[in-house]
Amino acid sequence: MRPLTAMTIGGSDSSAGAGIQADLKSFTALGIHGTTVLTSITVQNTQTVKKIIPTPLKNIKNQIETVMEDIPIKHVKTGLLYQPSIAKIVSNATKKYNWKLIIDPVLTATSGDALASTNLTKEIKKALLPHSTIITPNIPEAEALTESSISTVNDMRQAAKTIHQMGTENVIVKGGHLQDEQAVDILYDGKTFTELSLPRIPYKKAHGSGCTFSALLTGYLAKGCPIQSTFTQSKYALWNMINNGYHVGKGSDVLQITAQTIKDAPQQFPSSAHITTWLHLSEFLNKIIEKLPVSFTPEVGCNIGYAIPEAKTIQDICALNGRIVRSASRIQRCGSLRFGTSKHIASIILAMMKTYPDHRCAMNIKYNIENLSLIKKTPYSFSSFNRTNEPEDVSSTMDWGTQTAIKKAETCPDFIYDTGGIGKEPMIRIIGTNPKNVYEKLSMIISLQKQG
Repeated sequence: MRPLTAMTIGGSDSSAGAGIQADLKSFTALGIHGTTVLTSITVQNTQTVKKIIPTPLKNIKNQIETVMEDIPIKHVKTGLLYQPSIAKIVSNATKKYNWKLIIDPVLTATSGDALASTNLTKEIKKALLPHSTIITPNIPEAEALTESSISTVNDMRQAAKTIHQMGTENVIVKGGHLQDEQAVDILYDGKTFTELSLPRIPYKKAHGSGCTFSALLTGYLAKGCPIQSTFTQSKYALWNMINNGYHVGKGSDVLQITAQTIKDAPQQFPSSAHITTWLHLSEFLNKIIEKLPVSFTPEVGCNIGYAIPEAKTIQDICALNGRIVRSASRIQRCGSLRFGTSKHIASIILAMMKTYPDHRCAMNIKYNIENLSLIKKTPYSFSSFNRTNEPEDVSSTMDWGTQTAIKKAETCPDFIYDTGGIGKEPMIRIIGTNPKNVYEKLSMIISLQKQG
């Protein structure tokens, strides 16, 4: 079966965080075969752009023609065009091949360095916008296109309207430059505004986020997704890529552009509390997996859950929709963080919160005499329940067991265990106020184990 295809027309980033390198990673992560037309070579790293070397115009035309005579491509995105003459070439090709054109109007790098020559903005408006499916300006780019100042979300809406009147089918104005706590992006299709808001991720300055976002849009459209879901999925995937970004140099972070990062990206959140809860649990999940020894992993696997404040139902609790499991001598995660996915861990947390509302996080680990003895060496409190004492009319063993253990304890238990039953593996649960608190308790007993 022939794979889906897309094309990126843009510049090469020698640090591989942006440009066609980021585009190809994004296409691949979505299962799209990406083709490239190189408009320029940039001499750059994560800190600065030192030089831009444009590709000769004849070579740009030849790249397009050679790819198109062999590979069927409908969805094309542009990135760094650099000069007006390249925009004209893309415009002519768009009309010739009837492309669905996604424009990322690259004018400056994350570092602040200029990535466009004189009159490129004018040529984008004249030659590309009337033939485009989407354009994705950030605020400085939208200001350049509209020749207006943008300092509020309402200004973003007006800019989207103005740009739409230039001929494109859809406009996405990205609001990251507003510096509010929430990063707001606005989609305008000529009739309706759709706004997506996600919290700004602290201490993250993401290199290549604009390239990656437009490449994700291109990939989802190539897969046949409608514009609304394309916008939503791309926004959440990018947010998770920024959240999992990493340092390779001394400057901006590089995004974690992988199929797994897309898979793990959150779905739409019903409230800001759900967003914050997901973000905090996501932050510590990988730390827990890295630290967790095989000897602490039960046969049924581990899970961890975290509730929003004043949680009432399983839908208010975020947990893995799989488990943390043993694979030979390794620990690996199966599944992604989702709300309403684990009745088992949710029942423990909801039962805890009835008595101790601030204890909103729980994780299960393997029960054995050795692990229990480690817990008893800590300053933490512990309690237990016996499954054989469970009344027949109980609908949830975890709810009953947790409440029973709470009643037995003189104070809020940090650990709750049971010794199992017929067909039921014995288990220890770590209870905490948040994922960091659970991580600290887990770390202490692991440290004691290493000490012997």
